[in-house]
Amino acid sequence: MAHLPISRTRTIMKTIDGADNVNKDALFLTTRAAELFIKEIASAACNTDNELTQMIPRKITVREFKALMDRKNDETDNLEEDSSFSSNKSDDSKDQ
Repeated sequence: MAHLPISRTRTIMKTIDGADNVNKDALFLTTRAAELFIKEIASAACNTDNELTQMIPRKITVREFKALMDRKNDETDNLEEDSSFSSNKSDDSKDQ
C-alpha cells in the first residue's frame, strides 16, 4: 500500500486556524487514517472487473457549477412561490 507523505498532511493540518503546532502522534494517526480511508473508498468503488466505478463526480468548471446553482436556486424559488400561492389560495377560501 502506498503511504501518504506526512509533510503534506502537516501542511494541510496547519491551514486550520489555531493549529500552529501539530503533535507528531496526531500527525501520524491522521495520515494513517487518511490512507485507510482512501483504501476503503477505492475498495468500495471497484466492481467485479476491478475497474473503478463512478465514485467521484466528474470535474466541472466554475461556470458550469454556477449555472447548476442558479438552476437549483430558481427551482427553490419556484417551489416557495407555489407553496405561498397555494397557502394564500387556501386562506382566501377560508375567508368566504
